[in-house]
Amino acid sequence: MATSIEEIKGFLTQEKVRYQHREGANYLHTGFTLKRYRNPEKENKLNLFIAVEEQGEFIKIGAPKAYKFDPNRNSFNKLALFQTLLQISHMTKMAQFEYDPDDGDIQAIIEFPLEDAKLTRRQLMRCVFELTDIMDNYHEHITDAIKGGITPETERQTKSAFDEFIRKRREERRKEFGAEGAPDDGRA
Repeated sequence: MATSIEEIKGFLTQEKVRYQHREGANYLHTGFTLKRYRNPEKENKLNLFIAVEEQGEFIKIGAPKAYKFDPNRNSFNKLALFQTLLQISHMTKMAQFEYDPDDGDIQAIIEFPLEDAKLTRRQLMRCVFELTDIMDNYHEHITDAIKGGITPETERQTKSAFDEFIRKRREERRKEFGAEGAPDDGRA
C-alpha cells in the first residue's frame, strides 16, 4: 500500500498540525489561519481535508467550500471567475479548482496518484502548504472576479502597464524640471 490515513496522521503530528479524524474514515480535516484569505463566513480560516483513496494509491488535499458563487449570477461574472481560476491554475503548481453548478461551491484541490510509490512527509506537507499559499496569495483575484467580474492581469499586461506608468512619470518629470534640469538620480 502506498499510504494510509494512519501514516498521514503521523506526518501531521510530526509537523505539529492539528487535525480531526473520525475512526474508520479514510479522510481527516484540518485548518489553517491565513493572512489574506477569507472564507464565505468572513473568517481568515481555510478548512482542508486530506483523503486517501484507492487503497492508499491516490491522495487528495482539498479546500471544500472555499468560495461561494451564486449559480444564478450573470454570465459576465461567471466568465471572469472561471478565467481567474484557470489563470491561477496556469500560474501555479498542482492546484485545480472545482465548481458545483447546483449550489455554487468552489473547491480548491490537489490530487495525485501514488500508485506503488510511498508517500513522504515532505510530499504531503508541500501539497498542504502549496494549497494554503495559493488560497492566501490569490484570494483578492478570486474575490475580484466573484464580486466585480474583474480578471487578473497577465505578466505581460502588468509589465506593459508599469512601462506606461514609467513613461508618463518621466514625461511629467521632464515638464516639471525641464529637459536639461531634471536630476539624474536614476529615478523615473
